Amino acid sequence: MTDDLHAQLAAYDRAVALSMETHRDMSADERAVRSVSGRQLAAHAPSDRSAPTCTGCDGASWPCTTAQGAIKYVDPRYN
Repeated sequence: MTDDLHAQLAAYDRAVALSMETHRDMSADERAVRSVSGRQLAAHAPSDRSAPTCTGCDGASWPCTTAQGAIKYVDPRYN
C-alpha cells in the first residue's frame, strides 16, 4: 500500500467517524452537511484496503470525486 493510498484511506475513515458525530453546539447546517456527506461516503466507499475501487461508481478508481468532496465537507483539514 502506498503512502498516498494509506493517507486517503485514513482521511476517509476520519470523515466517516466525523459524519456520525454531533454535539449540542453544532449548527443545523453543520448537522445537515455531515448527514449528507455521511450518506455519500457510504455510497462511494472503497471496495477494499489494498487496491480500492469505488463501490458507487461501477469500479472506477477510488477515491472518486464524490468521495473526495464528501471528505472535504466533513473534515475541512482534508485537502
